[in-house]
Amino acid sequence: MKILLISPGTAEDIDGKITREIPYLFAKTLFAPHAVAAVAALTPPEYLVEIHDEYARGPADHMLQKNGHDIIGISITSNQLKRSLQLARVAKKSNPSAIVVVGGIGVEHLVSKNPEDIDVVFHGEAEETWPVFLEDLKKGKWLPVYKHHSKPDMTRTPAPRWELMKEDLSSYTAALVQTTRGCPFDCSFCDVIYTYGRKPRSKTIPQVLEEVRKLSALNTSMIFIADDNFAGDKKYAKALLRELIILNNSFTIPIGFLTQIDITIAADEELLTLLADCNFQAVMIGIESVNEASLRDLNKQQNLRISVSEAVRKIQSYGIVVLAHMIIGADSDDITVFKKTADFIAQANIVHHLCHPLAAPYGTKMWYDLKRNGRIIQTENEEIKDKLDIVTNIIPKQMSRVELFEGLANYWEDIYDLEKFRQRALSFIRDINYNPKIKSGGLTALRLQRKMLWRVFTFFMFDAGKEHRKAFFSVLFAAGKKGMYLLPKIIYIYSCYLVDSKRSMHDAGVAQRHAAWERDNADKILIDTAEIPVSEKIREEASQLFTAAYLRIRERFYKKENLYSAVTLAMVDFSDRFGKTFEKFDQFQEEHLRNCCDRIIATLDSAGTDDSPDLPLTPPPGFVREILDALDNAVRYRKMNN
Repeated sequence: MKILLISPGTAEDIDGKITREIPYLFAKTLFAPHAVAAVAALTPPEYLVEIHDEYARGPADHMLQKNGHDIIGISITSNQLKRSLQLARVAKKSNPSAIVVVGGIGVEHLVSKNPEDIDVVFHGEAEETWPVFLEDLKKGKWLPVYKHHSKPDMTRTPAPRWELMKEDLSSYTAALVQTTRGCPFDCSFCDVIYTYGRKPRSKTIPQVLEEVRKLSALNTSMIFIADDNFAGDKKYAKALLRELIILNNSFTIPIGFLTQIDITIAADEELLTLLADCNFQAVMIGIESVNEASLRDLNKQQNLRISVSEAVRKIQSYGIVVLAHMIIGADSDDITVFKKTADFIAQANIVHHLCHPLAAPYGTKMWYDLKRNGRIIQTENEEIKDKLDIVTNIIPKQMSRVELFEGLANYWEDIYDLEKFRQRALSFIRDINYNPKIKSGGLTALRLQRKMLWRVFTFFMFDAGKEHRKAFFSVLFAAGKKGMYLLPKIIYIYSCYLVDSKRSMHDAGVAQRHAAWERDNADKILIDTAEIPVSEKIREEASQLFTAAYLRIRERFYKKENLYSAVTLAMVDFSDRFGKTFEKFDQFQEEHLRNCCDRIIATLDSAGTDDSPDLPLTPPPGFVREILDALDNAVRYRKMNN
């Protein structure tokens, strides 16, 4: 039986376009598609599996027209939903006997019933559901929907089958390794806790080392540790890094690493030392805002406990680039936020950052809260759809949408000014005070890398232009005074700047054009309906749902006022997130309800508990009716909790 796994992509993707414009990168796009390689690893050996990534290989239409595959799997991401549905349509038309299946974080954007061209939808992690589907298929009785009922044990997760993509790996700037899933934080614009849970789960250290070893054998030079928060479990992260340092130094040329992490690592010098010694080139940190009030808006509590600019400088003093993620447009942001953000970038010597308008991803708590308040824009409009990282789907509170777009356009044009970047890069180099214990590779490494180095220097000598030539070599000369070990770091930093600045020019143009369009077409900006009724299925299962929520929350709150309020809030969260797809209260939904309850418990922790409970161990008479009334009131009207 033959299986084709497709990772969708389009030629119009701006990051891919920009990456291809920098010739010495040898890359067609940023990251190798982990999802399809991971599903291939879950497939028994009797199946013949092919992988087609459209970013590396172009459109998959010709593969689909071969009409020789029994299963066609499409990995859906939120930004490629349209292309994914196109592929499903072509697959079903060209291969009417094939079973078309989809999975990935983007499937929640599908309607509750499977679209016409899709036979099977996988929700959540695939370790349990994919093997069950294949067994069901053998019996001829597969289901239209598969959902996992518990969080998979990652110690049993096989290594992704990157060897199926070995010819394409050079097309990416980095391959991916996932060591943990889950995040202890609960930012309002993020939905990770519903996807992977609040408590981090980890692979064993030998598992991770074996994945890295295999990628090194496939000549991978950069690995992105694709965790929600690599340091969510610091004890595990440190133990892994100690072993990874030994392995990395056993390679002829040590691999460079990237990851996502939180700002609290700045207070842990042992962890910073290990990251530097392991050759981490950069860490992506969600700084989000320079406004303390905006951080509270976004529930980014961990960033309120530290001086963020000092924390960034501390991390970068180890030679680790902080890829700062910034968001503008929170409720507490006014038009002064653009200058404040630019000042922060300069003060913290940030050489690599992404800045976007605040957007409310569909299905997040923020999306529903803003929808109830009449502040979500309908995105069916062609001028808005597929551009949410630039033009957003929300109405800001303290500035107009036009002010937000024009402010961002001006910010992008200013912050990526070449001389301002050069000064930040020089300050970054000046403040490095730790020389990492990384194997240099010596003449062997230089010989193996000579082609890449030749193309880098040729580019800056002859192709990049006078201003870039002057800036690059001034930064390179400053780094050389510190030590030649910084050469790869400078190439990385300047390459990131070229990508960032090219993207900023594109984004600024889109923002300016859209600001002008929206100013002239205000009547075409439609507000999404505010009413979000409680689904009939939730009403039918109310007794089981509310009782389960009562029992979970009563473990912490058993005074009536606190408990009823917490149950109502948890059910609002559950109704928002799962109301459209809810069918019955099973193990899968019970897990999601527990997440909703725990999310609310965390936000109400300061309320404490009481030694004198006034509620019984099980819900009292009238509880279900009272909560249903409160839930109705909360989800139907705009000004909830105002």
